[in-house]
Amino acid sequence: MYTERVKYLTAKYFEGKCSKAERQELALWIDQNPDQALSEALEKEWENFESDTQMPAQMADRILNVIIPSTHDTLSEETFEEDRSTRYLWPRIAAAAVLILSLGLYWWYGKDDSPIAQQSVPEVHLADIPPGGNKAILTLGDGSSIVLDSAKNGNLVSQGSTNVTKSKKGELVYNASGNTDEAIVFNTVATPKGGQYHIVLPDGSKVWLNAASSLRFPTAFKGKERKVEITGEVYFEVAHNEKMPFIVKANDTDIAVLGTHFNVMAYSDEKVLKTTLLEGSVKVSRAGKSAMLTPGQQARIKTASDNIRVIDDVDTDKEMAWKNGYFQFQDDNLGNIMRQISRWYDVEVIYEGNPGKETFTGRLPRNGNVSKVFKILSLSGVKFRIEGKSIIVTP
Repeated sequence: MYTERVKYLTAKYFEGKCSKAERQELALWIDQNPDQALSEALEKEWENFESDTQMPAQMADRILNVIIPSTHDTLSEETFEEDRSTRYLWPRIAAAAVLILSLGLYWWYGKDDSPIAQQSVPEVHLADIPPGGNKAILTLGDGSSIVLDSAKNGNLVSQGSTNVTKSKKGELVYNASGNTDEAIVFNTVATPKGGQYHIVLPDGSKVWLNAASSLRFPTAFKGKERKVEITGEVYFEVAHNEKMPFIVKANDTDIAVLGTHFNVMAYSDEKVLKTTLLEGSVKVSRAGKSAMLTPGQQARIKTASDNIRVIDDVDTDKEMAWKNGYFQFQDDNLGNIMRQISRWYDVEVIYEGNPGKETFTGRLPRNGNVSKVFKILSLSGVKFRIEGKSIIVTP
């Protein structure tokens, strides 16, 4: 939970054990989520921490008005003017001050020399765009379609002995009776830009589709294998069945499993197809070549190549951030970031000039308007404006 994460990161920071990514994450939360949980965590850590850090007036104002605004009302103007240029001894203010000053707020740069105390966060004036949500279209075997986001909960359709329902949670659930005499019928679930969806397949496997993705599958699995086809980005939690391997076909690549958790990113506008394994094992095959993955590994195949490159100790949190409701970047360039924004906010991105080679690191919730993302990215000097459904980027 959020509260526990704040406590964990705060304690780790004061112990001097935070990684760069964790410092960035904590700094981001401090700026965007000033709440009681953060104040309490800071106060607890401050009890066992000493510092001679001096707080400049600008930072004192920031902490009083942004980090813990409720405390401003408890201090008289006289007390505030008297103490603002010296070290605050009141626990929560002092702890927050030390934390921010020493963090330097490693915002979204690939650098450690950009303290926010020396910068001002630029105003980003945009006609705001809301985030994506649970949106998808189900196409049935006869070619008819159902808009899932507007469909009512309950039974949607019956296809032979398989009933298709929309649960109260908004997920699409297939319940097959196991009749093997019926002809195989294929369905397709496709999410638009700005959409995502969760599906439970006839064998009980769970599937999550990211924006601008699709999944084609049979309404009942028969024969010696369970085969599905995808585009875009899809996360699988496959029900175990030793007698019937589960095979995912993405472009010209096959990913074969018995039962496991893994993510496949195969967007047509990305240069690399990625298969990331979280649990179990998978076999990735292409053009007669194959590689076995163990948890924490990722197979990468470039679009114009059949070579399979296996990466050890991949950052699975980053790869799964989209499913968990976040954008997470680690030394990502502007082009990579804007492709993700384009899919999730359903916009076209237009560059005025060269995007450049600067990289960004950080994490943001995907449930916020696009202006929240741009507010942080603008710290690098990149400018954004919105014209209709287009985002104009001026690096």
